[in-house]
Amino acid sequence: MQKVVKFLNHYDPSWFALNYSIKATISILICGFAGNFFGGFLGMVYAANSSMIIFFLASLDGSTKIKIYYFLLYIILGIFAILFVSTIFKFSWLFCFFTLIWMIFVGFSTLFNQNLNKILTIVNATGLLTIIASNQSSWNLADSLESFIAGSIIAIAFRLTRFGTYGKFTKKSCTMVLDDLINMSQNISDKEFLNLAKQCDEHINEIKKVFTHKSSTIKDARLIIHHSRAIFYLYKLEDIYHLLVAMQRYFKSIKNPNLLNALNSEITNNLIQLKNIFIDKNSILKIDALKLARQSDYEIFKASLEVLYSKFELIKDGGEDKIALEFKEKKSLKKAIKDITLHNPIVQNSLRLAIGVSIAIIIASFGYVHNGVWIAIGVISMSKDSSYMTKITGIANIKGALIGITLAFVLIHIVVNENLFALFCVVCIFLAFYFKNFPPTYAMAAFMCAFAMVYSLILGNAISVVYIRIIDILIGFILSFVAAFILFRHTNEIKLSNSYINLLPKFKNLSNSVIEGKFSIEQNAISNSLTNYHNTITQSDRNKELKRYLEIYKNLHDISSLLSNLKVYTDSLKQSNKLITTKDALNSDINMISTRFEMIEKRVNKLPYYFYDNMEDRILSQDIKIKFLLLEIAKRQDRIIAQSDLLIR
Repeated sequence: MQKVVKFLNHYDPSWFALNYSIKATISILICGFAGNFFGGFLGMVYAANSSMIIFFLASLDGSTKIKIYYFLLYIILGIFAILFVSTIFKFSWLFCFFTLIWMIFVGFSTLFNQNLNKILTIVNATGLLTIIASNQSSWNLADSLESFIAGSIIAIAFRLTRFGTYGKFTKKSCTMVLDDLINMSQNISDKEFLNLAKQCDEHINEIKKVFTHKSSTIKDARLIIHHSRAIFYLYKLEDIYHLLVAMQRYFKSIKNPNLLNALNSEITNNLIQLKNIFIDKNSILKIDALKLARQSDYEIFKASLEVLYSKFELIKDGGEDKIALEFKEKKSLKKAIKDITLHNPIVQNSLRLAIGVSIAIIIASFGYVHNGVWIAIGVISMSKDSSYMTKITGIANIKGALIGITLAFVLIHIVVNENLFALFCVVCIFLAFYFKNFPPTYAMAAFMCAFAMVYSLILGNAISVVYIRIIDILIGFILSFVAAFILFRHTNEIKLSNSYINLLPKFKNLSNSVIEGKFSIEQNAISNSLTNYHNTITQSDRNKELKRYLEIYKNLHDISSLLSNLKVYTDSLKQSNKLITTKDALNSDINMISTRFEMIEKRVNKLPYYFYDNMEDRILSQDIKIKFLLLEIAKRQDRIIAQSDLLIR
């Protein structure tokens, strides 16, 4: 049992997927009952199908209002699919051509608007369901529309409903760290401080593990409400932790109890105020004691306090939406059209998916309808964001499908009681959502087991039909897998992505070693890696994107030189003892630069990240040359993240 719990914790470390899966299962059941009320059996299928795909949908970007607009677009397009797909399907060649054009358009929409692509993708499921349902003698257009609309509205309400701005994880984790920091502040001059600091550090590292997890649990942003702000708060609270640890010595050595007590009280109060962010209240920060400190002669202590209070303000601004925390590349329609080339991975993937689905629809049009549609479902289910990922997960998906079918076969023949079998179906639906966040083999096993059991429950004793549908889906898997080889990402492109990702942690290490560390060793490592990266670019056969790859290289090379200049300048300040009063501010600024490299890496790996611009307003160092160098580095980081879509895995 311990091993099972450990396994589940590994892939769902904070029970995000568990909560989401329960919510999805309840939604499907309620939608199913509502659909049955409006349109009988096929109405139940329409409503439950709509709920299922809404919960399988990757998270939409934007505010709740924007998400509602996109979900309304889904309902409108779904209505059009139900109204017209069955009619167009009767014209075989015309429908095949329409499918090819439509699927290419769906894929290309990613270049312009990610949200639109997600909505168009789930509309496909409603269209495929209509092809199947409209061939049934009991199909009724009005009932199908009513059931679809009812199911969609209920599912959207479930999907969007939440209490408060933040999810439980963000509230719990950030509040816990803030409580630790409050305890540290209250005991900053006591012996207990070190134990409290150790506890806070452990809590921060535990939460960081959740955000750095490589499973799709955390890759799927829907599982953490405002995931960018959640990780932003964590990293800023960690900065405050380090500042309190560094400042403890001043609270012990400075002989001015009135000032220290005032500061201690104000710092503690400000930390308490920051907790209001997570209960949707305003935070009122005070700086009265800081003003007193500014009038004192404790120059180094004053510099540390300025950095600490700047972190308070930064967190407050983040909570009030005054900082944009995600990189949003503004892309015009003209730019999107310009990106449509056969060398673009998104275009390649769109063509691959379009060809696969079109072949399946040809089978449906000129052969047996159900076979073709279920093959198309297999193609869509198997397809990933890139042909590279389709190939990587292909074998695992097929293996998982066979395991799921075997489990379903056993349950179908062993569980003879209908009520008990229905209960097993509900459990399998839940597991299909829950294991979606686990490795492909587990995810596909759960999905195929749920599919086979629910389909068996719907068809009654027609077990042979269930197996035929399963074979159709497996054919779709294989068709998608084969298509992945036809438009497979070139080896050099994979090398480019890997070498780029390997560079980013080295730049983080180089940044961190500017003030203290083995800078020359880190610089040599980067120099060699940059040379290898440049060689990979020049040897690549991706000529159309060569300029953009070289631009990334140039910016990385410039950053290396700028960090070198910053190192030389800070060393000269050290020698003249001018760095002492600016060291805390510079440490904070360099940590910001270093963290930005980490966030670029997270974005490329599709992990939660934050990345705010307006760095000029965030840099604390007052030295003109230091500020200039830091801003030049930040500008190049902005350019790098703007080009990183080429290398996203």
